[in-house]
Amino acid sequence: MRGRILTIKKTTILRLSFILNILFFVASSIISFLVIKNNDLWFFMFCIFIGTHLIIKSMLFKFDSSCYFGSLLLAIGLMYIYCLCSNILNFYPVFLVISFSLSSFLTGFFFKQQFHYYLSFSLYFLSLDLLFYMINLISIWIFLAILAVIVVLLVCKYFTIK
Repeated sequence: MRGRILTIKKTTILRLSFILNILFFVASSIISFLVIKNNDLWFFMFCIFIGTHLIIKSMLFKFDSSCYFGSLLLAIGLMYIYCLCSNILNFYPVFLVISFSLSSFLTGFFFKQQFHYYLSFSLYFLSLDLLFYMINLISIWIFLAILAVIVVLLVCKYFTIK
């Protein structure tokens, strides 16, 4: 009975999740076109609902790749909506890097993968570096130098992990 949750097969739950997420996507796309009149919102709604489906798949079948990609898509969609509502779309690249950092952290936390923790912290510092560059606190050369240090430290850590 490993393939069942409360006497319901896991594949049935996954199919139901897919159908519900597609229906929510179609409804939210129609609302975004007709009511909100934002032609770019459908893609980020797609990211949110497919990300939710992949997270459910990850929880059901213990797939780390579904956890990473699902949390990444969910974070990308939610960060776009946050930036759109807060009127800070010019800082969306920073939030995009934070989405990668968050998904790496969640994958490392739930699947006990040490490298994802280091990748998460590296991406977090990269997002700070990018933010400082975007608000003109540092020059392009300092930005690239910090980026190079972050990459070198991550590569060194990758080769020293057991």
